[in-house]
Amino acid sequence: MSRSSQGVPDKLRLAFLGGAVNSAVGRAHRDAIELDQKFDLVAGCFSRHEEINREAAEQYRILPERCHSDFGTLLSKEAGTIDALVVLTPTQQHTDQVVAALEAGIPVISEKALAGSSAETRIIDDARSNGTFLAVTYNYTGYPMLREIRGMVEHGVFGELQQIHIEMPQESFLRFRRDGTPMTPQDWRLRDGLVPTVSLDLGVHVHSLLHFLTQREPEEVCATSQSFGNFPQVLDNVQALVRCAGGLHCSMWYGKTALGQRNGLRVRLYGSKASIEWLQETPEIAHFYDRNGRKQILDRASPDIMIANASRYERFKAGHPSGFIEAFANYYADLADALLQRKTNSAPLPHPYVLGLNEAEEGLRLLEAIECSRLEKRWIEIEPRGVRRPVIERLEIQAPQLAL
Repeated sequence: MSRSSQGVPDKLRLAFLGGAVNSAVGRAHRDAIELDQKFDLVAGCFSRHEEINREAAEQYRILPERCHSDFGTLLSKEAGTIDALVVLTPTQQHTDQVVAALEAGIPVISEKALAGSSAETRIIDDARSNGTFLAVTYNYTGYPMLREIRGMVEHGVFGELQQIHIEMPQESFLRFRRDGTPMTPQDWRLRDGLVPTVSLDLGVHVHSLLHFLTQREPEEVCATSQSFGNFPQVLDNVQALVRCAGGLHCSMWYGKTALGQRNGLRVRLYGSKASIEWLQETPEIAHFYDRNGRKQILDRASPDIMIANASRYERFKAGHPSGFIEAFANYYADLADALLQRKTNSAPLPHPYVLGLNEAEEGLRLLEAIECSRLEKRWIEIEPRGVRRPVIERLEIQAPQLAL
């Protein structure tokens, strides 16, 4: 007897492309989909290496006949049997794989960055002309306190938004192992394209938080980038000033050479009435300040909290912190709701917490402008969506200069 015949909705069926047990993100995605029991991982091609692929399938409890040796076989065998394909391969492979899945009519959940350039997002957009579901996993937006801050913005708690500072410093490109040798990332992270890999890796998260919290589109940017770490062939540190719609000023800093920062994600938002600060290392706490001089520590048990104390986030009572995997799980729960709405509603409404192609393209246009600003040493205007993009054309012309 099926779960649905017992009055319990069937889980949505997922397949993974990539995400083997030895990958950076495979286990995080696997753990995240388990928490709320809205998905079943039923199939996949987890690695191009046969032994690793088979080992991942065993650990993820996938039937042998649904562990596929290559992407083509996965598409041909699983189209019509799964509710979504989760693309967990390196960014450089995403466009071809996402396009192939969408053209096969398979909904796609893609790891960030969706693509390597805004031009590639247009190719992806053409492939989903049939309206097939597409979402990108910006997992940090799943933190309940960040969702609380977004709600406070929407209710005007901060007054007129004036400044937002978002930083994501890490240390892995400058750290040594115990034996005194550099920590070595995956090969694909040591090659820069039109948009440097550090921007595709970290910058997309910084942009997603700017968009998620403020809903303000970036309009102009001035940026500088450096290579400070153990791998001089790639950029590893980026600072940018961004002018956004509505007079909001944003500063961004992200990189991989800030010793002592494991993942120092921090958001500071300032308005005409109040301000707030949030740090990922203490994710359930935000520091709130108003213009009367009050300082307040907010957590999910604070009396004025409206979103972060929702029952869906109460995996355990206040005082027992939730963290990274829970935030990931919150985002996957949103993805499940959005997929179900698409399956059951002929005119589904956009999900407020699920980001997709439009947000990915906006972020890539910003990252292209950041790189162009670095090369040209000046402010660069960011064209609105749908407008011819001289920025990426200038980057293509300057491609020989991309090597440091």
